[in-house]
Amino acid sequence: MDRYEDLQPDKASGLLAKLKTVNAQVLAALTADHSQVPADYVAFMKELGWGEVGKAAYMLYEGLLTPDQIYDEDDELPLDGILLFGDDMQGYCSGFDTNNGWVVVDIDPVSREAHQVADSFSEYIREMLNDF
Repeated sequence: MDRYEDLQPDKASGLLAKLKTVNAQVLAALTADHSQVPADYVAFMKELGWGEVGKAAYMLYEGLLTPDQIYDEDDELPLDGILLFGDDMQGYCSGFDTNNGWVVVDIDPVSREAHQVADSFSEYIREMLNDF
């Protein structure tokens, strides 16, 4: 049984309908570069994909980005160990805190501080989908 079998109807015609299949090379590079990346995140990417969630409600990246790939390089960011997997298209980015057991954090776009919002990716994504 797939970890996200319960979300397959959303993939077919719901909030996840715009997600695209992740390139196998991208997935292989992701797990090679980050050996401790959470299995539930990898499973979601493999089973459901990446892209726009809902109608311009959230964007899941095809892989993980570092904060300096999103924010200005001149900013002094207290975001060491953060790897981003998506954003709400309004300035808030979400990702993993690799220095704190890979918990899920949101990044405040003004203060650029990370705040824990979930213990796991699966908890985060299901809660987010329920909120839409």
